Amino acid sequence: MLRSTVTLAAILVVYFLVPVSGFAPGAAGAAWIRLIALLLIFLVAVAFQIQLVLTSGVPQVRAAEAVAQSVALFLCLFALLYASISATDPQSFSEPLNRVDALYLTTATFATVGFGDVVPISTLARVAVTIQMITGLGLLVLIVKVVFFAARQGLLRRG
Repeated sequence: MLRSTVTLAAILVVYFLVPVSGFAPGAAGAAWIRLIALLLIFLVAVAFQIQLVLTSGVPQVRAAEAVAQSVALFLCLFALLYASISATDPQSFSEPLNRVDALYLTTATFATVGFGDVVPISTLARVAVTIQMITGLGLLVLIVKVVFFAARQGLLRRG
């Protein structure tokens, strides 16, 4: 429990400390590069989590931690992208986004509760939100299946 709490706190600390600067006006290519980079970071983190589950003494507990940490990382990475897009073009969303606003938008999108107060307006913002919605739909199912499969493999390896 302590390890999970510390890891989640570390993810949030890094989220609030990583510099978020905008791109040059019209630099949609830089946003795409950041989107690809954040997806790669996420995939590497999930692969690392799976390795930890496979080698854990209690793989079921480690699997549950991996799911929580992976979801938190996913939300923070997309929130960084949205904050960066908003810094580049404050008109990309219905209001300029600070880090808390970006995390709120990301969480509302992930939880599929809809918008209302903050909505993507520019094409780039809508594409980024669409990608998050599509990947978010399968994220929990995929992570849970893969991580708990790894836990089962870890148990078989032990016993």
